[in-house]
Amino acid sequence: MNRNLVQAHRYRFFTIAAIGTFMGTLDGSILNVALPTIAADLDCRVDVVAWVVMAYAITLVALMMVFGAWAQRRGYPFAYKFGYAAFVAGSLICVLSQSIHLLIIGRVIQAVGAAMFQAVGTGLVAEVFPSEERGKGIGMMVMMVSAGLMAGPPIGGFLLEYFPWQAIFVINLPIGLIALGLSFVFFREFPRPTGRAPIKLAGAAALSVALLSAMLGLSFVDEYPLTDLRVGGCWLVAIVAMTIFFRLETRLERSLIGLEIFRNRDFTPRLLAMFLMFTALSGTLILVPFFLQDVKGLSPKIVGLYLTLLPITMFVAAPLAGRISDRIGYRWLTTGGMILFAVGLAMFHGYNQSATPMFMASALVFLGIGVGIFNTPNSSALMGAVGQQQRATTSGIISTTRNLGLAVGVAISTGLFAFLRGKLSGMAESETFITAFHQVVYVSVALALCSAVISLTRRNRPV
Repeated sequence: MNRNLVQAHRYRFFTIAAIGTFMGTLDGSILNVALPTIAADLDCRVDVVAWVVMAYAITLVALMMVFGAWAQRRGYPFAYKFGYAAFVAGSLICVLSQSIHLLIIGRVIQAVGAAMFQAVGTGLVAEVFPSEERGKGIGMMVMMVSAGLMAGPPIGGFLLEYFPWQAIFVINLPIGLIALGLSFVFFREFPRPTGRAPIKLAGAAALSVALLSAMLGLSFVDEYPLTDLRVGGCWLVAIVAMTIFFRLETRLERSLIGLEIFRNRDFTPRLLAMFLMFTALSGTLILVPFFLQDVKGLSPKIVGLYLTLLPITMFVAAPLAGRISDRIGYRWLTTGGMILFAVGLAMFHGYNQSATPMFMASALVFLGIGVGIFNTPNSSALMGAVGQQQRATTSGIISTTRNLGLAVGVAISTGLFAFLRGKLSGMAESETFITAFHQVVYVSVALALCSAVISLTRRNRPV
């Protein structure tokens, strides 16, 4: 199958990628609704049940970049067949779980599969869509992210009302099996990579150990001081492993990814801009539900409706931004999106005891529009800045950076928030929360503005 024929069937291949994107975000948003129910049913503390989320996130971050490079050598058909098979197997283990430990094991296996197909999703879309429609294709992928985030809370609430919590994992089984079957059918004649070299195991191991140790170190910050051996030890291991990885990458015959991609001035700054955006987003958004529920006294159902505004506006803005970027380029859309994003973050400073429902909703709407306008053109620019032979690897780098940004944002904001609340212990509980929350908002706004400046200084189109 030549390239023209691949592009002629691009919507078939988009369907394969879109199912994985939707399923991954749906699984996460449903799980957030179910965590209190799981904790009560399995009789475990909040910090223990949190590992159902953390184990998944750590596995994703540790494996996505490696799997992106692996898929570059083995091809997209292998990535999706392997990924969907592992995700279905992990989901089945979660369905059968009667203990928190087995549930965590199932989530790790799920993440192994998700790391494979999430690592290559953007790369596949960039591969099968012609360059003049790349923004459109990536915009539709962002729509699937938003669709999964939107569908999760109401579906999860319905299932938990009538069925045991295991039902939230049951729905992965038919979706995953359908996607696996389609992978065998649609990819039957998809071109395989030529001249495949074996994946460099030393580099893969060093990178996975580095990212795994760094994520564990971040997860320990909330429980232990920075001087604790568990925190320092994890980060020391991460530094040593990353040093080994970079040493290996300087040797062409042993490199996993190749450092030359990071010397690309159209690539690395945009990657940094994306990292800052996701750090600012997760760092603030993690505290918003607590404000709405604990300070404003809203029910979980109403809180869920507020949070749905973010993916809805992303769903609307992302494809429009993608289509426009195909015509006018990236710079002004990414810069404008980040400015709107910063405005939405700044509006959280008005989140206090007297904040009106309209104002609170408006902040989330601005946030969602900003993310949608920024993310699609920026992702399109990243994929357009590299050659065709680097797209699967690049997709893994983008996915890893996004998840690192989300994890770092949560770690920084929750650590800063806890520190500030301790310093403000003499104030009323709600006032303490609001004051500490506003300080986190300032940090997030600063990160967003840095991302806007980076976007403004980039070229409008790769050359």
